[in-house]
Amino acid sequence: MDKPVVHVLGLGPGPVGLITVETMEILEKAGEVLVRTSLHPCVKDLRERGVRMRFMDYHYEENRSMEEVYSSMVAEVVEEARERGEAYYAVPGFAMLAEWTVQLLLEEDVEVRLRGAVSFFDAVLGALGLDAVEGMLILDADRLLNKGYGMLDPRVATLIAQIDTRLKASEVKLLLLEVYPPSHGVYVVGAAGTAEERVEDIPLEELDHEERFDHLTTIYLHALEEAELFDFQRLLDVVARLRAPDGCPWDRKQTHESLARHMVEEAYEAVDAINHQDWDHLSEELGDLMLQVILHAQLGLEEGTFDVRDSLHSIISKLLRRHPHVFGEVELETPEEVIARWEHIKAEERGESSVLDGLTEGLPGLLYAYKLQTRAARVGFDWEEAEDVLPKLQEELREIEEVLRGGGGDLEGELGDMLFTLVNICRHYKVDPEIALRGSSRKFERRFRDMESRCGEEGRNMQDLTLEELDCLWEESKE
Repeated sequence: MDKPVVHVLGLGPGPVGLITVETMEILEKAGEVLVRTSLHPCVKDLRERGVRMRFMDYHYEENRSMEEVYSSMVAEVVEEARERGEAYYAVPGFAMLAEWTVQLLLEEDVEVRLRGAVSFFDAVLGALGLDAVEGMLILDADRLLNKGYGMLDPRVATLIAQIDTRLKASEVKLLLLEVYPPSHGVYVVGAAGTAEERVEDIPLEELDHEERFDHLTTIYLHALEEAELFDFQRLLDVVARLRAPDGCPWDRKQTHESLARHMVEEAYEAVDAINHQDWDHLSEELGDLMLQVILHAQLGLEEGTFDVRDSLHSIISKLLRRHPHVFGEVELETPEEVIARWEHIKAEERGESSVLDGLTEGLPGLLYAYKLQTRAARVGFDWEEAEDVLPKLQEELREIEEVLRGGGGDLEGELGDMLFTLVNICRHYKVDPEIALRGSSRKFERRFRDMESRCGEEGRNMQDLTLEELDCLWEESKE
């Protein structure tokens, strides 16, 4: 059997004169037209032309969210089509521009026939005297608020439609301020294409200062100048410029090998900021670390080996694959289950025969030991209780003493074993050995500097003091 037919009729942005001849003929011949809202400017003229209309405004009052409003409207249209074989449904503007209900209709088991119309976009461009040939982002206010500022692209001009209340304007403004400066110019366009058309030019920060919004309100923001952009693409552009033939001599001479140590240094500085809970400093250090990543990506692009898109594709794909409990159907409840699943997926991806495969020996010694023990523990090779490791520490200490007393043996190996055991103790008691050692090192540094200050205040030189005197100074610094 043929599907029920829904004729979707665009009413244009304003006066009845903007409705196409074809659509007007259908409106006048239809038995009854379901109209999404009675607030459209052409409704009065349509009545005078004898168009029989049934308005659907009551859905706005009976539902709690816009999603529910549009879903219930579509349900009414589909029911009408199924009962009568066809239905006529009129929407503002053009059906395929910022019209949620039509998108929902296209998902239904009905035949949708779209009739052309002038859109609000045409009218807004006319009101602003703009040509969109260079590109323009068109957004619906509700969808923008639902999905967040990630939908915005300040590199292109932007239209945001259906800002129909001052409250919604306030919410949109707060979101826009995440991307645009408060002084950025905003054009507020009201009733575009009608005799009441108005255009206001105001700073973004003043967007919600007055009652200037209704169902015919759209705002326009021009693109940010390059100097105002501080996004990922701008960083790529800046680094590419530094590496250009007329760029920075230092940046131009760098290689993957020469930059390697800077990557490590910046990572350690970021960790140091975390240890000090200095979040402003951490933000800065993460930027420095990001610069190292982009420098390597730029080198890869120049050499034709890879570029930043390859790196992004790799990490995004990896995160999706290794989190099937988030992006798939797998159910995992505990962090331990997540880690075990992660390692299992990694092993499958790399075809690894050992749980230790893939560990980098170039890691700092404490971290390398920690990761080795953690990997082994995941397959059950571990002490049952944390306290069980303590006797092993005593055993390693005795072996060191025996080497020292005997004057022979592998002292380096025995000290390494003791350090390895200390790392095991740290792991069992949930202490990061690197952080623990750094904490003790910083404590030593503070106390030693205090000793130096005391000597300076007393006019003494540390090199001239006896060990007993230095020990007294140390105890005073501890206090």
